[in-house]
Amino acid sequence: MLQNKLDSKTLINFCNETLELSGKIALTYFRDIRDLTIKGDESPVTLADKQIEQVIRREIEKSFPGHNIIGEEFEIVDNSSEYTWYIDPIDGTRSFVAGKSDFGTLIALVKNEKIIGGVIDCPALQERWMSFDPETTIVNGKNTKCREIDKLENSVMATTSSHEFGMEKWRAYQSLEASVKVTTTGSDCYNYGLLANGYLDIVAEKLTAPYDYLPLIKIVQGAGGIMTDWEGNNLNLHDKNVYVLASSSNRLHELALEKLRAD
Repeated sequence: MLQNKLDSKTLINFCNETLELSGKIALTYFRDIRDLTIKGDESPVTLADKQIEQVIRREIEKSFPGHNIIGEEFEIVDNSSEYTWYIDPIDGTRSFVAGKSDFGTLIALVKNEKIIGGVIDCPALQERWMSFDPETTIVNGKNTKCREIDKLENSVMATTSSHEFGMEKWRAYQSLEASVKVTTTGSDCYNYGLLANGYLDIVAEKLTAPYDYLPLIKIVQGAGGIMTDWEGNNLNLHDKNVYVLASSSNRLHELALEKLRAD
């Protein structure tokens, strides 16, 4: 029982142990999908999604009884705690069912209204990002930082899929895409790990719910980057279907925002 020990070392150890369990489930089903259903929002869900979330919930309830839990697949556990865990068991389910390796499990820990922890775990790639300190992100246990790029024409940008943009957002996105050096598509949460590692400089896309973006915010910020919506507003705990922009530096972020606002 760890509820009174919320230092970064304890939280990192807890997440590592929990993700070893959830990662085994993901890899058991990976490239062996025999069940697939489509939810009301037309997103796919597999038995792996549900089993992974169940395991993570079980471990949280065992180690931190009394904490709130919000996950993609099951009902909210509201214990009126100041601590809330957010879980996306498989971010990139489309990649997962297609046999692509860049899917991941996302976990965030929030105290009241502040994000104090974020995790991206990509078990098929054996890469795991964590941030439980204000200015630190680690990947596989080693510190990582965004690279410093201050010109759009020198930057590499990613988006999972621009097909989800409406016409107005599509024009704004096209303005930004035309200004960068290279654009790549796909990869979901993996893009934010690559940004934290200094391989990408910008990620612009639409995300669905807090469990999709809260872990990413912490990973990006811990590595020295910035993440807001397309108007430059900070993301909160209640946004849904939000257009997000993550950048490796404040200067690059402002330049990207100018392009997105231009149209």
